[in-house]
Amino acid sequence: MPSVATVVKGALLALPALCSAAGELGFALGFAKGEDHTNPDNCKTSADFIADLKAIKAQTSARTVRLYSTSDCDSQILPRVLPALKQEGFKVILGIWPTPEDHFQDEINALGNYPEQYKDVISGITVGSEALYRKEMKADELAKKIQTVKTKVKGTGIDVGFADSWNLIEQDSANPAIEASDLILANAFSYWQGIEISNATNTFKEDIMRALGHVQDVKKKTDVNFWVGETGWPTGGKDYDAAVPGEKNAETYWKSSVCGLVAWGFNVFVFEAFDESFKKTEKDNDVEKYWGVMTEDRKTKYDLSCDCPAKN
Repeated sequence: MPSVATVVKGALLALPALCSAAGELGFALGFAKGEDHTNPDNCKTSADFIADLKAIKAQTSARTVRLYSTSDCDSQILPRVLPALKQEGFKVILGIWPTPEDHFQDEINALGNYPEQYKDVISGITVGSEALYRKEMKADELAKKIQTVKTKVKGTGIDVGFADSWNLIEQDSANPAIEASDLILANAFSYWQGIEISNATNTFKEDIMRALGHVQDVKKKTDVNFWVGETGWPTGGKDYDAAVPGEKNAETYWKSSVCGLVAWGFNVFVFEAFDESFKKTEKDNDVEKYWGVMTEDRKTKYDLSCDCPAKN
């Protein structure tokens, strides 16, 4: 990670941009067009993925996306998305679900020979998405699953690790998974902490620095392959305590939090590229439909440029 994280573990809040050390911007990319992921007809085609990637490329600097499954859609995700990624010049961090065991085995099987065939496209694989946060398994169990995937992709040069909430990664209980990983993604959402937009950036950056600091301490080195795994601000849905959805606040968060941390040298995945209207309303809040920086028909909601501020 070409990041100021190698030299900064203090100053959390001011964060003036260091453009020469800019990190990489990426997006979480959905693969479904409906709730039933077992039906390939509810999943994106190769043409859909190509259109998605062209839109991302046209509007942002991002050339990396992350996906959350290999075996959903009757194992049709990889044969549809990998050629599209290669064609459009993108890389991907794939996701594998570690539970239940039969699903994990399906995910491993769906990898097939793709890691070898597309090792120039697949830059990493995460085992689990907030498995520790949801208490689906303990870190030592997750570490064993990480090792299984490492064995599967041995010799390809693909990094393997996990993604979880920043506040779980900063805990000692996460250490076995951290020690087993080549790649760590920390998710952080000021919205879900109920933070007012005026303080959202400070909260986000402090959370990420705490997670990164713990990873560096466990790894006993500063140069670690660390990404913000998910962050963003919804444009619709209900208020969550002091956090208010809306395009104006989402643009503020994009410019200050996302662009700010990328400018400081951090690699950042934004959740997510496009709205997903099929997602369920939970606890009387339909916010999950509105995390995209673009609409489902690939129209931007606000300016997605990341201008580099003048150095102080």
